[in-house]
Amino acid sequence: MAKRQRQKTEQARKDWSIMGVKLFGRGMEEVLRWVEEGLRQENKGNLWIATVNPEFLMTAGKDKTFSRIIRQKTDLNVPDGVGLAWAGEVGKEGGENWQRRLVVGLGAGIKVLRGELRERVVPGCELMERMIGVAAKNGWRVFLLGGWGNRAEKAARNFQFSIPNFQKKGWIQSCPGEPEVSNKEVVERIKKFKPKMLFVAYGMGKQEKWISANLDRFEGLVAMGVGRSFDYFSGELARAPEGWRRLGLEWLYSLIKEPKRWRRQLSLPRFVWRVIKNQV
Repeated sequence: MAKRQRQKTEQARKDWSIMGVKLFGRGMEEVLRWVEEGLRQENKGNLWIATVNPEFLMTAGKDKTFSRIIRQKTDLNVPDGVGLAWAGEVGKEGGENWQRRLVVGLGAGIKVLRGELRERVVPGCELMERMIGVAAKNGWRVFLLGGWGNRAEKAARNFQFSIPNFQKKGWIQSCPGEPEVSNKEVVERIKKFKPKMLFVAYGMGKQEKWISANLDRFEGLVAMGVGRSFDYFSGELARAPEGWRRLGLEWLYSLIKEPKRWRRQLSLPRFVWRVIKNQV
């Protein structure tokens, strides 16, 4: 028993906090184990995962409701992006002096490019796919809500063919959500379907606020906001190649493919500066 407790304590040391948000830093497999164990427990209630990236944190700094959600209401915040692993490294080794933190930050940047911090990151898109694999294995139902146009439906259809055993053991349903369908109807569809996993793609902030307002209406499921994941899984948008992802440069690939998103990427240099200045 003491050995198991020591293992849990050692695992917990891998977690860290930034800008008041606690991050689960134990990797993908531990997240999946947490999900599966939680959903197997009777009367545990609902679970809520947030996939946090630097843009989340910078937006939370200006949106008090969003800030309160990811600081107080979610059950698990996973670091969706190597920028948070980089920030964690700076916070751990950099001390209080900004010049020292700058040097450490440069060193941590080299680690990022070498892929050394990759194991701490849990990309939301990959987590969603792995969770649906868990659902297929257990015969659990999955609901996809939101997304652009019919991309939730396309993603659901693709999962039926790409996830082993999904057609035999799992069920998946989709709904475009607002404004095509009223929120009351959305909630009723979900309750009637009784999924074990609910993925919401309304965009950063809006999806978390929707989950916050509606999660208590359901029973025994895990909810997660997934941003643009339906775009990828529907086949409408290509993800960055593995090499770009390994280097933590998926954001740059997306910017090259969609230059109109450049304003959103301005949060990244601001986030880096706040970390270096220890204003987190």
